[in-house]
Formats: sequence, structure tokens, C-alpha cells
Amino acid sequence: MKGIIKRISYLSFIFALAVIGAVVPVFAIENEADSSSSISLQQAQAVKKISFDDVWAKAKNHAYDLKIADYDILIAKQEVKGVRAEYFPKLAASAGTEYTKNYRNLRDTTVMSIGEAFINPYTRYQSVLGITLVYNLFDFGIRGESLKAAKEEVSLKELELKEKLQELHLNLLDTYTKILITTRQIELNKEIISQYEKNLGYKERLVKAKEISKTELNDAKKELLSAQNRINELNSIRAESLAWLSFYTGESYDNESIKVEDLCKPDFDVTAFNDYTKSIVWQIHEKQIKKKEHEIKIAKRTNYPKVNVYGRYYLYGSDYSSYNDSLKDIEPSNFTVGGSVNMTLFDGLKNQANIKKNILEMKELQVERDKAIAQLMTRLAAMRANLIYLDKQIDVNNDIIKELNDKEKSVRRLVSKRVVSPMDEVDAKVQILEQKIELSKNTITKIAITKGIQILTEEE
Repeated sequence: MKGIIKRISYLSFIFALAVIGAVVPVFAIENEADSSSSISLQQAQAVKKISFDDVWAKAKNHAYDLKIADYDILIAKQEVKGVRAEYFPKLAASAGTEYTKNYRNLRDTTVMSIGEAFINPYTRYQSVLGITLVYNLFDFGIRGESLKAAKEEVSLKELELKEKLQELHLNLLDTYTKILITTRQIELNKEIISQYEKNLGYKERLVKAKEISKTELNDAKKELLSAQNRINELNSIRAESLAWLSFYTGESYDNESIKVEDLCKPDFDVTAFNDYTKSIVWQIHEKQIKKKEHEIKIAKRTNYPKVNVYGRYYLYGSDYSSYNDSLKDIEPSNFTVGGSVNMTLFDGLKNQANIKKNILEMKELQVERDKAIAQLMTRLAAMRANLIYLDKQIDVNNDIIKELNDKEKSVRRLVSKRVVSPMDEVDAKVQILEQKIELSKNTITKIAITKGIQILTEEE
């Protein structure tokens, strides 16, 4: 009995639509869709297209972090040159001139200095020129360890450049994925709005025909406004992501006229990587530890004796009354060759504290290395688990869409036979579009995670 009453109510609804001219033939809807597709095609030809490969190529040339890392490498290489200079002798030149006025007659005195104070007993002008050559003959390998540490720093900076490149790749992938997801959601929500507008038109006519209450019309308007608000929110998210994309690439993008191409699914086995020692993270921390080992050796040898050899050659001139004559009097005075051994006997245990500090820092670096590797492997495990979940979700999405498509076809036939109202067809189409939104989001996310694992596990 309820089925008969429901059928009668549907028939009366169809009749009311026919009376006020609200029945929309199926072929008219199809023509409208064809017209909308034509307009969309014309707009697509005018918008700017972006792909992930294109923005990645631009980001590698523009990214500030990569430029900074390049300078860090150049600076480290200059440090190597500075350390290598310790293997060469030091050649220095000196020149001096002075005038001494003596107020007392001290020429016969036998005391010319007291402590560090030297008393010149003559009134005179003096000038001296000197050349000194000093060479570090032996320092127990400090120079060698310093050079090794400096070279490790260059290698470390080169690895840090690769790490920044990897971070940039992941950040750009995350940003591009957000832009792609929001773009697809905007496109599908616009189709939902189109269906809601049809629904609103039906209900406006039914309200005029007094077939439904105004509250149902209010609900339809609220539904349409909510969908429009979702698009505004998605546009805001996409605009923010495009701003970050501009930061990475140095180019500007218009939120209203941009076409985002799909991510290419990588041909990559996400379970293949298990050797963390091939990761950039491991290599960076190993370089830091290796450098610290050289610094510990340097600290342990700091107070060892240092053997130097030197040579000095002086030219001297003086005059009692004329500065110019003192310059003219300059001539070779003496030449000295010698050697020296310097050793710190006691420094208040300062170097012992420095050695202990370096050892503790190395142990800290080892813990940081283990932590970084644990984080990497945990991150990969989480991403792989998320892929399994997304695979299941995508299968469910596809099954639901298949069922909804069958439902929509059945409803369309019933509408053509005037058994159900066109609003039921609208509801069926909206359900399909909502499920497509979920499917699109899950599919894009799956590809992005796969690419992310590939980026993280790239071997050197």
C-alpha cells in the first residue's frame, strides 16, 4: 500500500512539473553538458599548464637553499687551501725606523737593559730592513690531520647539498600534490554545484506549484551555498600552495587560470630498499663522525713539541744627526740560521678538557646518527603502510562508484518513465561525484607517496 501511495506521489510530482513547464528532457541535459564541455575546452587552451617535471627543473635552478649549499662547498674548499698552506715555509719582510734622543751621557755605562726595558745610550736615527723565513719541520702530524679534517668537511658539504636537493624534491612534491588534489576537487565540486543548481531550479518550481514546502527550498539553497563555500576554501588552499610553488621556482602562477597535469606513476618497487648505509642521512653522519675523529687526534697532539727552522737576514743603517743619512747608511748587517723546539709544559689542563669535549661530541654524533636512521626507516615503514591502506581504499572507491553508476542508470530510466523525480537523478549524480573526489584524492596521494619513497631511497 505504501508503494502505491509513493508511486502516486511521484506521478503527481511529475504532473506538477509538466503543468509549470519544469520537466527537463534528458536530451536537453546532455546538450547542456556538451556545451559546457566545449566552453571548458576553450578555457583550457588559454590557461597555463604546469607539470611536476617542469617545476622540478625550475626549482633546481632557483632554490635558495641549493645556492647557499653551493657557497658552503666553495667556502670549505678554501679552508682546505688554507690548511694546505701550513706545509709551505712562511716568508716575511719587515722594516723599521726610529729616532732616539738621549738626555744623559750613558756612553760609558755598562748597564744597557733592565728586565725587558732596553736603554739606548745614543742620540741617533736608525733604520732596519729584514727578511725572515720560517718552516714548520715537524709537528707530530697535526698538519696532516687538519688537512684530512678539512677534506672531510668538503665531502660533508657536498653530501649536505644532496640532502638539500632531496629535501627540496620532497617539499616540491608535497606542494605540487596539494595543488593537484585541490584542483581536481575544485573541478568535481563545480560539477556538483551544477547538479545542485538544477535541483534548486526544480524545487523553486515546485514551491511555486505548492507541491513542496519552502523549507525544502531553503535546504536546497543551503546545499548549494555549502558547495560554493567548499570551492572557496579549496581555492584558498590552492592559492597558498601556489605561493610556495613560486618560492621554489621563482615564477608566478594565477590561481584562476592554471591547469595542473597529473603525476606520473613511477615504476619503482617501494619494498626494495633496506640498506640504510646507502642513504644520504647515513653518509652525512658518518662524515661528521670521521671529521670529529681527526679533530680528536689534533687535540691530543696539540701540546706535543713543534720543531721549526728559521733564517733571518737584516740590513741596518744609522746616523747621529740625519734621517736621510741613516737611510743611505743601510747595508747588510747579519744573517742568522737556527732552529727551535716549542712545547707547552702546562696549560691548566685546558687541552685535556678539549680532548674530552671532542670525545663526548663524537659520541653525541653517533647517537644522532642512530636516531636519524631510525627516523628514516620509521618514515619509510609508515609510508609503505599508508600505501597498503590507500590500495584498499581505492578498490573500495572503485566498487562504490561502479554501484553508484548502476544506480544512476536505473534512476535515469525511472525518470524517463516518470516513476521518480529528476531530483533523484541529481542526487545519484552528486553521490558519484563525491565518491570520485575521494578516489581522486586517494589515487594522487598514492602516487605521491610512491615518488616520495623513491626520492628518500635514492642511492649514491
